Amino acid sequence: MIKKLKINLLVCLSVLLLISCTKEYYTEEYYTIEEYNGTWVFSKEYTIGDNNKYTWHYDSPGIYYCEIPINELTQQIYEEGILGVYYVHKINNKWVDSPLPFDEFYMEDNYQWTYQYSCEFSPGLVTIIFKDSSFFEDNPPTCTFVVKMMR
Repeated sequence: MIKKLKINLLVCLSVLLLISCTKEYYTEEYYTIEEYNGTWVFSKEYTIGDNNKYTWHYDSPGIYYCEIPINELTQQIYEEGILGVYYVHKINNKWVDSPLPFDEFYMEDNYQWTYQYSCEFSPGLVTIIFKDSSFFEDNPPTCTFVVKMMR
């Protein structure tokens, strides 16, 4: 009797786990969508750079951009929700998420320059912008950003 109950419980639990899985866990890109007391929260990392799904596109000297389509960024979130984009980087050997806009300052042989990361957004689209104050024509570095939305 107890063995039958355990088997039935195991079967029910397995079915429940299979049914409860959502699409985002079957794709290569992992993201989370959660609800807290009726508040919907979305969070996903995007890596931009060579050999990645998202790449930098040249705009003008020292300026590059990357457009990231995000279906979850609806008209309602655009008008009434909260959107934050964060640059993921290391400070003192610890990973941190810094909100955009964000400036990185560099100095070498009395020469100073900055990298500036900013963003623009509209329903269904987030555009990450990179500006290099030195105006070098090289591609920007590979970077990771986190997009977080709430409604």
